[in-house]
Amino acid sequence: MKTKKIVIKSTSGFCPVDYAYNDKLTITANSIAYEYKPYLESDNSLNVRRKWSYKTTNSIFSSAFEKIAVAVNEILSRDQKAMYCDSGNIDFIVTYDDGNKVARELGVPADEFADCFKIIQEIIPVTEDVPEAIRISEDYDDE
Repeated sequence: MKTKKIVIKSTSGFCPVDYAYNDKLTITANSIAYEYKPYLESDNSLNVRRKWSYKTTNSIFSSAFEKIAVAVNEILSRDQKAMYCDSGNIDFIVTYDDGNKVARELGVPADEFADCFKIIQEIIPVTEDVPEAIRISEDYDDE
C-alpha cells in the first residue's frame, strides 16, 4: 500500500498551563500544513495560535515524502511499550491510497523519532519555526 497522508499530532505533557498546547502536522506528497493551538493564548507572543500551509509540485518534496513514509511505517511497526508520565503524546495517523488508516499513540519524547523528524524538518518552509510535534532536543539548543 502506498502512503497518501501522514498526520502527526502532539500535546505538551506536564508543564505550566501557560505553555500547554495541542498541535497537528499534516503531510502529503505535495503539501505540508501545521496548526498550533495553545491551551491559553498569551499576549506576550510566547504561546500564540499559529497556522500555515505550503503546497508544491517540486519532485524533491515528493521524494522527501516517500522517505518520511518509510520512516513513519517503521515507527508504526516498533515494539514500543515505554510510556513517560510527564511527556505529552505523539500520535501518528497514516492514510493509505486504498483509504485504510493506521494510528498509533506514543507517550515518549520526540527524540525517539529523531531520524524521521529530521527528514520532515528539511521540508518545513524556512520562514516557519520547527513544529512542536517534531521538535527534538537539539532544536532547543538553538534558542
